[in-house]
Amino acid sequence: MLVVSKRAEGPAWLPVMGAQVLFAPIDRKMMRAARRAAVKALRGEDAAEADEAGDAPASEQLEELGDALSVALILAGALDWKDVCRMADGEDTSAGEPLPFSRENLEHALSDPLIFDAFDRAYVMPFVMRERTKNVSAASQNGTGEAAMQADAIASLPAKPGKAAGAKRARTGSKSPTPRKRKVSGRS
Repeated sequence: MLVVSKRAEGPAWLPVMGAQVLFAPIDRKMMRAARRAAVKALRGEDAAEADEAGDAPASEQLEELGDALSVALILAGALDWKDVCRMADGEDTSAGEPLPFSRENLEHALSDPLIFDAFDRAYVMPFVMRERTKNVSAASQNGTGEAAMQADAIASLPAKPGKAAGAKRARTGSKSPTPRKRKVSGRS
């Protein structure tokens, strides 16, 4: 079954590491641009990078694709932020001066792996999880889809064998029956 979600009303403020970031809803145009950016990042800018990317294991290539897709979606979707400050220099432990929102400042913030993960968890992952759950009900061709294998029909533990209640054992070919004494005819 195809499930169509309600269209997002408009941009929404999402919490990211104690700050608030205004994100536009992810739409088809943003996804197409993000996919193109991910493929471009995997191929590299020149032939040497393309050869190097082709030699990488599949798991590394998937991680690179996922990161590039997330970065492209975040860069396209982030519109503004509040409570984002530049870190103070030296031994100063104060929050620092407020950092105005711009694409360059956003790219600089996303270069930090912890900040990138926080943006990814707040904006991209909820979209991915929504897409995954709303389209999971379609059965796959090989019968292993969610609709083909309902969880209620699958036993979690094997059944315990019941006790035999008074049934006689059947004869088998390996055990001969016990011989009976024959009555001699004609004698009393």
